[in-house]
Amino acid sequence: MLFGLLQLMYLVFYGEALLHWHEVDRLEVFNIGAPLVPAVVIVAACVGIPLRLYLLSAVAFDYARLGVNFQRIFLGVLVLDLLWAIAPFFLVDKIGFAPAFGSTAALLYVPFAERTLLRMSYLYDQPITSKLPD
Repeated sequence: MLFGLLQLMYLVFYGEALLHWHEVDRLEVFNIGAPLVPAVVIVAACVGIPLRLYLLSAVAFDYARLGVNFQRIFLGVLVLDLLWAIAPFFLVDKIGFAPAFGSTAALLYVPFAERTLLRMSYLYDQPITSKLPD
């Protein structure tokens, strides 16, 4: 359930970014040109939406190989999640620096929490044996 809620959180992030892409266009982040920032946000959201829908449906249907599949795509998920972790700094004018920093610190932990939740729930290529040692 927690893993599914994390996927919903990211879907909300992506939806909000796509709904308000015209406001992202006005951002000047780290002195990067304005056209680069919205392009990265839109591409990352368009990659993230199908990924999160796959993970959410895999959890909803209790797909047995989700742990193995997540382990294979973890590096991509990590890069995408780390990219989205800086999103609170887009709101620094509205929420302030300290809350943006704290939110970013919490979001940096999320991909590792996802991996831990799946390791606790799904086995990674370990055969299940019912034999007791002799």
